[in-house]
Amino acid sequence: MIQRIAILLCALGLLMAAKAPAPPIDDVVHPRSNTVAEHAQKRTGNSADLAFQQSSFGRDLVNKVKKGAIYIWALSTDSAIAPPGVLAAAWIGSGFIFQAVPEENAAYALTNHHVANNATTLQVETYNHQTYKADVIALEPGIDVALIKIHDIAPGSYEVNVLGDSDKVQIGEPALAIGAPGSGDSINTDRSDPEITFGLHQTATMRVVAGKESNAMDMVEWWAGLRDDLGYEMMTNLQWRFLCQSAINGGNSGGPLYNAKGEVIGLNHGHSGGPWTQNENYTIPINFAKNFAYQILNTGKYEVPWFGMDVLIPSQFTDGQQISEWEEGQYNAKDLNILGVRNDSPAQRAGLQRGDKIVEFDGQTFPTSTDLRLYILNLPIGKKVPIVVKRNNAKLHLEMEVTPKRHYDSEFSL
Repeated sequence: MIQRIAILLCALGLLMAAKAPAPPIDDVVHPRSNTVAEHAQKRTGNSADLAFQQSSFGRDLVNKVKKGAIYIWALSTDSAIAPPGVLAAAWIGSGFIFQAVPEENAAYALTNHHVANNATTLQVETYNHQTYKADVIALEPGIDVALIKIHDIAPGSYEVNVLGDSDKVQIGEPALAIGAPGSGDSINTDRSDPEITFGLHQTATMRVVAGKESNAMDMVEWWAGLRDDLGYEMMTNLQWRFLCQSAINGGNSGGPLYNAKGEVIGLNHGHSGGPWTQNENYTIPINFAKNFAYQILNTGKYEVPWFGMDVLIPSQFTDGQQISEWEEGQYNAKDLNILGVRNDSPAQRAGLQRGDKIVEFDGQTFPTSTDLRLYILNLPIGKKVPIVVKRNNAKLHLEMEVTPKRHYDSEFSL
């Protein structure tokens, strides 16, 4: 009898063990964990700690840099937007202070050309809602950057943002965008409907750098849509842009993009997507803006390397359809063709002609016109460059000198 009871209890125990649920994989005791409970607590704590660390990181970073970010009203007396003698907002944007001038109670800031270009004067608002007058010092539509000077601003009213090195930015690293979303129509309008205007004072969005855009034809397409309003030079000297997932909206233009150290790595200047919800944006690398600003402050001028060749696209397209057709044709292009030569340019003086094919440039070969363009935009002014071209089955060895680009030679001439 006792033996039968023992057998029955043993069978019952085996049955209960078979029906008991297996512990979750994550709750299995690992060699370095003392107990299942300890491991579970550690896992939960890690998740909570990570969320807290992420939120603290974003909050601390915003607090660190926000005193250098500004909101900008570009005010104009243009009769198209204002009655005679009245200042009205031609555009609204953002920017950031990068250099103090304490002896003058002034500061220098950067924003986009397309924010400041139509301004008679600028009104700047800082993080603490104080407003100041500012003037445009210099504009460079080719890289969509403007240098402005803020007046009568005490040193303790702001903090100077640190400029980083955009060449060192890695895809996937955090990117924080700060700005004041609005639009040119948000002055004196009803802000109760968010679909009309945001009208926010200062916002922050943070995701990651998603890419480094170097497709010149992409910029050509942007240029085609903007040139009527912003001129034939818009974006023509921009070498490449960041593609970021830190969403921006109208009014964020010219605002800073920060890295995890709180250094400015770029100026936000455009977005893709719908008009009110953007999941990605384009940012001008800070090194381009930095080079422009310090050339202006130190020498009073900004110089772009130039020869006077049309290599990327022919000059003076008349509509976007021509650009699209040209772009499609470039996918199969195997030769670097000189599509035009500007009058009284280094290229013309060297003897280059329309229809020449570039075989070698400065001792190198380039697979595409985009690659050649990026190389030219980084050459020093005054450099003598040898070039080998093919003309009517003959090779010609010529030499050109890098000169500053003339402002009236716009589009994408090199």
